[in-house]
Amino acid sequence: MELTYKWIGLAHRWYQLYLNRRLADYGLSGSQYLFLVHICRQPGLTQDRLPELVHLNKSNVTRALAHLERQGYIRREPHPQDRRTTAVFPTPRAEAAYPQIMEIISGWDESVTEPLTEEERRTLQELLKKVVGAAQTYSAEGNGPPA
Repeated sequence: MELTYKWIGLAHRWYQLYLNRRLADYGLSGSQYLFLVHICRQPGLTQDRLPELVHLNKSNVTRALAHLERQGYIRREPHPQDRRTTAVFPTPRAEAAYPQIMEIISGWDESVTEPLTEEERRTLQELLKKVVGAAQTYSAEGNGPPA
């Protein structure tokens, strides 16, 4: 039997290659765009909230935000209610890029699911949500591969 994650991994790899190529003109990588999406949708989002939204550890989030700040996409300032954390805001450059980034993402999704019927698309999404939920549970319980 073939491994399910082989196909998920391959799809993810092609998606990352596509994003890296399409987002290069913006100075972004396939992993950095996701931060901009969340920040543009929720201006003032705290830096502490981002790791759970993008499913990365805090050090990777900090590095990505530093890159986005150097590129002029975000600005950070102390959170008004909690000075221990930082609020993150999109800059005009991010707000201008956001619609194009969303078109790039939507274009990929539409293209790769084009061979599927609407019902197959819904079924695929529901099945993948179940797999992600199981993966989160399995990982959170500290399970590893069988010995």
